Amino acid sequence: MPEVGYGRLDDLVIGHILGSGGFGTVYKASYKGETVALKQLHTNTKNKKAAMQSFRSETRPEVLKFNHPNIVRTLYVSHAATIEDSPFLVMEYIENKTLQHMLDDSEEIINDARRISMALEIVSALAYIHQQNIAHLDLKPVNVLVTKKNICKLGDFGCCEVVEDTPVSPTRSYLTGTFAYRAPELLRGQSASCKADIYSFAICLWQFWTRDIPYRGKNQHVVIFGVVSKGLRPKLSADNMPDNKYHELMTKCWSVQPGNRPSSKDLLDVLTSWNAK
Repeated sequence: MPEVGYGRLDDLVIGHILGSGGFGTVYKASYKGETVALKQLHTNTKNKKAAMQSFRSETRPEVLKFNHPNIVRTLYVSHAATIEDSPFLVMEYIENKTLQHMLDDSEEIINDARRISMALEIVSALAYIHQQNIAHLDLKPVNVLVTKKNICKLGDFGCCEVVEDTPVSPTRSYLTGTFAYRAPELLRGQSASCKADIYSFAICLWQFWTRDIPYRGKNQHVVIFGVVSKGLRPKLSADNMPDNKYHELMTKCWSVQPGNRPSSKDLLDVLTSWNAK
């Protein structure tokens, strides 16, 4: 894979909007005849510090070197010191379909085999980044793109951090991720670790089974208090319980103590064996 380089907007032919978020807009674009995705940050965002922190996270040297079949590849980025420099990055183009779109589509059949396959592809990406001491910290179905061949690719590294084996005092962050997927230790303001991604993965496993939104309609602050103080987790109805091994894996992954959660390597081994059956 060629090394990620720096580029200018003039190098691109910009097409239609694929999606928009708080910090930026993603466009379909063309670069030297190749279809790509352009993410351009909003220069008029209200939270400029958070936007630039997100851009710096996505353009960390470690992240730009990622080369994995289940991770969205970055092709080139802009030089930008401030939000006024119009930061942008160019990524491989994948159909405008996320895992959340797939879960929301009643015509999509998601059986046990497909659940395991999706989980395995996500864990494969996590194991790869965790080996390099990077935690994603915003894992959720919206941040997983799905190709035409139904391959899951983890994207949006705007909240990622380099983590240490020995926890240190957390540095100030303007980024919080999405509360429903955020591990209790992060909600308490403790330092991040790769095990925080395992908690988020557990919430994804719950979604793969229920195809529902975690804590739908509930007040954010009530949920955060419940998760931190009362061990609150998304509910499963009595008539829609997963089989024992799936349920056990999910609940182990959302253990309140990070040390009780399996590692991404452990999960990779387990899901690989399940996928082979």
